Amino acid sequence: MMRARLRRLKVAMLVAAAIAPPLGGVGYVLYSVLLANQTTQQLTLPYDGFYWDGAQFQIAYGRFANQILLYRSGIDADTDEIQLRFEVLESKLAIVTASTAMLSDSGSLRNRQQEILRQLDAALVSIEPDIDSLGKEPGHTLKIIGVLRQNQDAVNELANGRRVVDVAERDYIAHDFVSKRRYLFAAGMLLALLSMVATAMLLLNGYRRSKLIHQQRAALEAQHQATRAAREASQAKDAFLGMISHELRTPLHAIVSSVELLELNLHSESDRKIIQRLETGARHLEAQMRDLTDFARLGAGKLELRLTVFDPMELLDSIVDANTPAAVAKGLALRGQFTGEAGLVESDQHRLRQIVTNLVTNAIKYTDSGSIDVRFERSLERLDISVIDTGPGIAREQLPLIFKEFTQLDSSSTRRFDGAGMGLAVVRGLVELLGGVVNVSSDVGQGAAFRVSLPAAPVARMPERERAPADLPPLKKARVLVIDDHDSIRESLTEMLAHLGYASVAMSDVDSALAWLESNQADVILADLHMPGKDGYSFVSEYRARRAAGASLPVIAVSAYAPDLVDPSAAILFFDYLLKPVRYEVLKSALARALSATRRIH
Repeated sequence: MMRARLRRLKVAMLVAAAIAPPLGGVGYVLYSVLLANQTTQQLTLPYDGFYWDGAQFQIAYGRFANQILLYRSGIDADTDEIQLRFEVLESKLAIVTASTAMLSDSGSLRNRQQEILRQLDAALVSIEPDIDSLGKEPGHTLKIIGVLRQNQDAVNELANGRRVVDVAERDYIAHDFVSKRRYLFAAGMLLALLSMVATAMLLLNGYRRSKLIHQQRAALEAQHQATRAAREASQAKDAFLGMISHELRTPLHAIVSSVELLELNLHSESDRKIIQRLETGARHLEAQMRDLTDFARLGAGKLELRLTVFDPMELLDSIVDANTPAAVAKGLALRGQFTGEAGLVESDQHRLRQIVTNLVTNAIKYTDSGSIDVRFERSLERLDISVIDTGPGIAREQLPLIFKEFTQLDSSSTRRFDGAGMGLAVVRGLVELLGGVVNVSSDVGQGAAFRVSLPAAPVARMPERERAPADLPPLKKARVLVIDDHDSIRESLTEMLAHLGYASVAMSDVDSALAWLESNQADVILADLHMPGKDGYSFVSEYRARRAAGASLPVIAVSAYAPDLVDPSAAILFFDYLLKPVRYEVLKSALARALSATRRIH
């Protein structure tokens, strides 16, 4: 019995001795492949991926830029929030810089990443003093916005480059996984060991899949956050533009109308000079505000064309007449010349006027002596416009820059001419929107020549409304109903109407106006489109519903928003559309057309 046990023990020891070397070798191989630190370290690091760091920096960059825009627009004046966003941005940059050293790529990609990081670090360092002084110098936001826009492409390139690295790392892991499986298949001679290895590999594969899913979800969330940040920035910009358009145009109307009424009355020579300065300043402010809002809407693709039929020769004459006082004030001769085919064309008259006016005012601004020639040359399908001045000219190397936004060729603190540098950028945007081209030729000391070529479809005849006389005298004691919720607007409009010889009644809301019309008569109605409660659209709808059995009076819309922002289906409810600030002559012509239509009806 004892001998049998010893024999079995001896056999077991021999079997164990025979199996131990290959089993140990296979075990060592499996340990090296699956469990060694140098093998598992790359898979078990808590690092979330290079693209995640870049995406976090990209998000922080967008949020900081959005906060600057909110501060610039006056929506959020908290400088502490800006400082916090900036500190977060710096911390994200530090994280990205540290993780860049871990890049396995040793070629141009890592070098490019480090170069971009140095560029972004220098940019943040350059704006840090401006951020610290924002409370005292809010104007520094322009510099900060400029730096952020200049480096936006670098931020995007940084994030995209890191994503390439992540994809390469995942490809490497997948390839490594396949190689290890082949090695285990060749080395796994024992079924039990192969089963253990297969189980281990299955678990490892599940871990990798889980990690990959986590990384993909993180990347997707980063993209969603970036999209939300971009949407928030766009909404902030739209809110800012809405504030610019409405909140500034409304008080500007009161200023402009008051200045025009003062100008129409007799004053001493010194008073006239003061009034002229006020008029010049108001026009300059109005032009700058229009250029800024139009440029932003051009960039967002929200500016639409409104085609009308008009005579380009009359347009040229009106532009020259409107800008002659400014030219004469500087001792300049402003001349207009029309050549080619006479007749009507179809295009956006408002935007065409804006293009030429911007070019003419720019020429007047920079020309100290000599003349400015505005030339219209019309062929069968095109309208070519030239604005030629005798100013100081532009250096050839600077010509490619003049159509860029916020560009001042003389950027020194002692420059002679003020401005935001938006007028020519708007010209280029409007010309391209109209399907045309614009170019400039100039040299120092030889003046400048701006040339615009636009498609202009000929029209056989003028629509009936355009033939309506615009300068008919007002009906005797014609009465105009004014509806506006702002006291200053109502007062300025009624004063202008009184000077034009009209009687007027002013109401502050729609319900009061409708109640007044139940027992009183008016010949024309001026209605503000945007009022609290019921607006101008509600007024027209209710008024026409009440007057269903009889003829309705012409209603002229008055608004601080550009006409192309109005729904065309709603615009047809109104006889005409006046943009604040309403000029004296514009109001006079609109009322004359409305009264002329009333005469034809009666």
